[in-house]
Amino acid sequence: MLSYLRSALFLGLLTTGAVGAATPPIPPPAILEHIKFLSSDDLQGRGNGTEELERAADYIAAQFKAAGLRPGGQDGGWFQPFGLTAGLNIDEGNSLVMRVGTQSVRLTLGESYYPLAATPTNGTQQPSADLKGVPLVFAGYGLSAPTAGYDDYAGLDVKGKAVLILSHEPQETLRDSRLNGARPMRETTLYNKAFAARSRGAKALLVVSDPSHGVDQANYGLFEIDADPEDHQIPVLRVHRDAVAPLLNAWKLDEIAATIDRDLVPRSQALAGASVDYAERLSLKRRTVRNVIGVLDVPEGTHQGQAVVLGGHYDHVGLGGRFSNAPELTGEIHNGADDNASGIAALIEIARAATADRSRFSRSVVFVAFAGEERGLLGSVQYAIAPTVPLADTVAMLNLDMIGRANGKVEVGGLNEAPSLAADVEAAARIAGITTTRGGPGAGRSDDSSFIDRHVPALHFFTGFHDDYHRPGDDWNRIDAAGTARVATLVLELAARIGARQDLPRAATR
Repeated sequence: MLSYLRSALFLGLLTTGAVGAATPPIPPPAILEHIKFLSSDDLQGRGNGTEELERAADYIAAQFKAAGLRPGGQDGGWFQPFGLTAGLNIDEGNSLVMRVGTQSVRLTLGESYYPLAATPTNGTQQPSADLKGVPLVFAGYGLSAPTAGYDDYAGLDVKGKAVLILSHEPQETLRDSRLNGARPMRETTLYNKAFAARSRGAKALLVVSDPSHGVDQANYGLFEIDADPEDHQIPVLRVHRDAVAPLLNAWKLDEIAATIDRDLVPRSQALAGASVDYAERLSLKRRTVRNVIGVLDVPEGTHQGQAVVLGGHYDHVGLGGRFSNAPELTGEIHNGADDNASGIAALIEIARAATADRSRFSRSVVFVAFAGEERGLLGSVQYAIAPTVPLADTVAMLNLDMIGRANGKVEVGGLNEAPSLAADVEAAARIAGITTTRGGPGAGRSDDSSFIDRHVPALHFFTGFHDDYHRPGDDWNRIDAAGTARVATLVLELAARIGARQDLPRAATR
């Protein structure tokens, strides 16, 4: 299928320094062919729990086998299966009714409300929530930010009640606001708003679009396309502003919101005679996904039994939904060419080049394609729990995540935690002909974190965020194939250098 001839064309594409490499150079056309397959529409964005992710896993395993690796997974196979939560089962009987006095509004799932978070039920179809006549209180924007001198919950009793809040934050367009102005505050995230309500004993949280936005920006139709809410231990419901406008008017909440926006004085209050009925008939789906593991064994030597791990995740966000940076485009394929077909393509070609010259490696190399990264680094956590080579004998981990838009440089994260690897990185970069800078996507953002947390020195290779990140535009035709091959060459050379070290790299104490 692919041509792996190490021709003068490939040597020319890798230019300065490549002559010093003992292994054959990484061919950009081969890199690009892998990316084209993994980010094709046929694989539907490689969402966790989908058949398409399993097809990607089978492809990677076949490529590892063709490269000459041996299986490193469970029971002598290529795979390490584990479970995760992805999506919902939707049963009959879901309903939401909001009341004030004799006036009531009945809302429809997927049309006028949908759950941003659902209550876990251990995979059963039993009701996950059944609230009747629960008193309703208004908690402004749902913010608890004491360091900024603002708390919508100050003096408000929400225990055993449903809480109605507005989306966003007050003064969000004012740059001189003490609430961070045009920069979103950490406290405005759904997680923090839900925690603020739940930690005070609330039974449910209802979110309605704040009146400073001309239209309700939530996409209520996406629930039918991608029913995949978060888990915040209480129901968190997005409610359509137009559907509940009569109630908002009765409570004069838009006027209250405008006043809060002017003076930043919370005006939370109980809503006299208001209550909520909510029946939730949802359960979380459990899916089995698979890490793909191959091992390059080395001849017997002084470092027998030790290993370097090379990894990257192969899952992406499927058709969008809550993991998309463009949730309004849910239903469109998010192909994930850079994130992270690029890293997996590099991993495959590094494996092929390394097995072609395995004499360079005096420690084994474990190649791992992780699933579940987009849902919280679950695949790398699973590997760390049940590693192919014990973590005590794993001397370093090198992670490739989003390396498809190099343009001559790559960010290397983790050197502050493993400074002894800096000289090896510089030497490998000279051979690869690429500039390195210290940086990366941030702590906890990718699978290297699962190793750093367990005191294994780990580096992350990353060519930067861009406007197509977690959007449908992350396609193969925007990949810098030659640059990706240079990053792959850097990691290949670095792995060989780490494998040959007499002194072990050390992780900084955390």
